[in-house]
Amino acid sequence: MAFVDELGLAAAEQLERNVGPFIALPAYKRLLPQILQGQVCARAALGALRCAVKLGNEKEVEELSEKYTLIMNGGEHLADVIVMCKTLVREGRRSAAVTLARAEAERSRRARAYYLLGRCLEAIGDSKRAFDAFGNAATLADKEGDAADVALAARAKRVERMLGDQSAPSLAFADAAAVDPAGASHEQKLVIALGRMRSPSKFTRASGLSLLEEIARDPTTNLGRNAIRMAAEHADAMGDALTAVEVDRIGAAIRHVPDEPARNAALSRLVAVVKIIAAKGEARVEALAAAGDLAPEIAPFLRRVRAFLTSGEQGLQASHAASAPEASTTPALRVASLGLDAVVAVRGNRVQQATDALQELTKIFHTGAKVAVPNSLWIATRMALDTTHPSLRDAGVLLAEVLLAVTIVAPPLGFSGIAKGLDHVGRRDLAIRACNAAIAAREEGAHELYAGMLRAEGWALAARGQREAAISTLQEAREQFKSAAAAATSDKPR
Repeated sequence: MAFVDELGLAAAEQLERNVGPFIALPAYKRLLPQILQGQVCARAALGALRCAVKLGNEKEVEELSEKYTLIMNGGEHLADVIVMCKTLVREGRRSAAVTLARAEAERSRRARAYYLLGRCLEAIGDSKRAFDAFGNAATLADKEGDAADVALAARAKRVERMLGDQSAPSLAFADAAAVDPAGASHEQKLVIALGRMRSPSKFTRASGLSLLEEIARDPTTNLGRNAIRMAAEHADAMGDALTAVEVDRIGAAIRHVPDEPARNAALSRLVAVVKIIAAKGEARVEALAAAGDLAPEIAPFLRRVRAFLTSGEQGLQASHAASAPEASTTPALRVASLGLDAVVAVRGNRVQQATDALQELTKIFHTGAKVAVPNSLWIATRMALDTTHPSLRDAGVLLAEVLLAVTIVAPPLGFSGIAKGLDHVGRRDLAIRACNAAIAAREEGAHELYAGMLRAEGWALAARGQREAAISTLQEAREQFKSAAAAATSDKPR
């Protein structure tokens, strides 16, 4: 019987080549038995599907795609399925492509098949399932040993999505750190670099900046220019948290700026940033003054900062009247200025002014503005969470939610401090998110804080009668307590 089926398949394939899909389609379909099984059956189904696509028979395309998923012991036909899925996507039959790719992935359990499924899911806009499929592809590629290109491409895709929604930076930098960028395209390296630059590890961030420097070696391309810009923006985003190893890599990228005056100006500004970070007390005031000479566009704002540092609130208010209009000319300066206003207003118990400033900041970030998060924003947020004024507290919660989504740089009191403030005002959902950030940043006591919140949430779920959710949450709390104990043991001197 198998020999007869092979002959029938060969005949159908010859009809497809020599006569065309109209005659070949019924010949292929006659080879599909009532019980769908075997490799010949799978090849016949693919042949029939090819013909249906060429004929533009949408009903046949959908039916044959579904039949392919039902074939038992059909073997692996990944090369043919890849070609077919590309054709289906090109012809607008994206759902059929997903059906076909999923069947091949589940049957073969191969890295390339799951990567194909991820690409097809992207085509229909199902980014969440695509993210999961790319994760399976990366994991299987690591095990297979001969699919390094799949591991690279899959992880780059995952990082790209995480950078897009910015809701779980720990996943982004974990995938970015795990992937080997050797052999990657410049586009992939750019994505990997951005993922690594979200890491709490200064060395992982520096490795991402090294990738940017590599791309920046050709500043005549858009990618090269973007790499230089992103390296410079990283310095702004990190602020006081910028480390020497990162400064070195940022400087290396900036040195590829072809215009000498622009290059020298950018390097001078980088040096000024380093001096401000390193300086304390009166020396910092002097460093701020020097920075204003190098960057006239931020000089009005720097005058406000100096006034605040030297004369307190009165000096700030006097300076604000003269410099506020200039300080709001760019989103970054507007954010920094509002942050300073909010801190002073909360400290002075001017509730409405502080609330307005925090709400304005939240609006700016909701517009998608890509600006650094100065420490003043975190300080104002934390102070707002501690107040007894409901409107100011609510404004602090909303801003905290936004800030947790757009930055990896830890607040002055750490993510743990923000988590405690959010938990105190009853936003345990956001507090747990802040705890995750604290764990990713390796803050001391973060595991215990997280476990305590999970335990409280578990008992709250139990009190509401949500038994299964309560058990799951309490089990996770137990695992976090174990992680905290293990971390404490490993830190003890031997």
